[in-house]
Amino acid sequence: MLYVGAVARGSDERDVEALGLVDGLLGQARTERRELIEWLLGRGFSVNQIRGALSPMVLPADRVIGDDRTLASAREVADSTGVPLDLLQQLHRAAGLVRVQDPDTRFASRADAESVVLAARLIDLGFAPEYVVAFVRLVMDGLTRAAATMRRAALKTLLRPGATELELARDLESLAQQAEPLLGPIMNDLLRLALRQSFETEAINAAERAAGTLPGSRAVGIAFADLVGFTRLGEQLPPEDLGLVAERLNHLTREVVASPVHFIKTLGDAVMLVCPDPLQLLRVVLDLVEAAASVDLPPLRAGLAFGHSANRAGDWYGSPVNLASRVASAAPGGAVRVSESARVAMGEAPDIRWSFVGARHFKNVRGEVLIYDAHRSDMKLSADAQQGSDGGPATSEADQ
Repeated sequence: MLYVGAVARGSDERDVEALGLVDGLLGQARTERRELIEWLLGRGFSVNQIRGALSPMVLPADRVIGDDRTLASAREVADSTGVPLDLLQQLHRAAGLVRVQDPDTRFASRADAESVVLAARLIDLGFAPEYVVAFVRLVMDGLTRAAATMRRAALKTLLRPGATELELARDLESLAQQAEPLLGPIMNDLLRLALRQSFETEAINAAERAAGTLPGSRAVGIAFADLVGFTRLGEQLPPEDLGLVAERLNHLTREVVASPVHFIKTLGDAVMLVCPDPLQLLRVVLDLVEAAASVDLPPLRAGLAFGHSANRAGDWYGSPVNLASRVASAAPGGAVRVSESARVAMGEAPDIRWSFVGARHFKNVRGEVLIYDAHRSDMKLSADAQQGSDGGPATSEADQ
């Protein structure tokens, strides 16, 4: 520790050089890294912690949000918390932690290794272990993307021309100190919101209550909307710009979607929506296609189907899901196409006008499917819609 203190005070810069932590750096970059290392050593970080960090600059911010770089094994955490070792290891894998065979290997920071302990307590309330494991996996799937967005936002806030590593390290630590008290309440409030929304489509019916079974399939409307020409666009734009196009679709969809319609997921150039009321779903999809046409996005097209589908882990499964996707992929840009099942379920509405497209064959869909175009009652027909509304001969789209 005396040696570390001497280095931190800068009494002998050759000692910092001897640590090997500035090897390969030259000029200003070497000077800045040495300055950062001296500061980190003075803040109590060890040489090994600095050497093991992918980016030493974020060490102070990581410490603020719980990572003190103290390693722990699965067995140590199991013994100290009372969580069964096999369950703990399952939860570690669900959370995306590195998999190790030896439970006595200190493989992760203590903060990471203990991050799943509270989730394990749900089993004490009667939750089945497999559902708790699935819950952790799904939460981490979402939070990983959220954390990446927060990191990008933090860097955008702090980066400025000429900033040194030390200045960024200090700024990141300060920002983490200010944001850390908000993280728990934010996650708590959003999870509660998601639970309330999920109850809207997962109400238990009388038969399920009588049998004591989980909710089965539900008659729901399914919609997919995707950007026309997105694959071709990917050959013309750099990955960063292509990602921005997908982000704009995601953002636009969330701006347009309103309850009882639920935004289920993004699939790169497409979005999936679900609603128990297919007519409400159609209105939202029409709004979305119109909104996409008014902003800097490629044309959007959509397909709707209706029928019994099952909700599993936040996603939906069943033949209407496949059919809605197929109908969307076969539609021209700007069109909203609806399968016969959805058309019948919607009935007539004064704000919707229909035109018959024809009978279609889709890959992995049995038999012919009658397809309709949906329009606002005051919407002018596009050239594509006019061409497809004459009820002409049926065509095959089995290659879609």
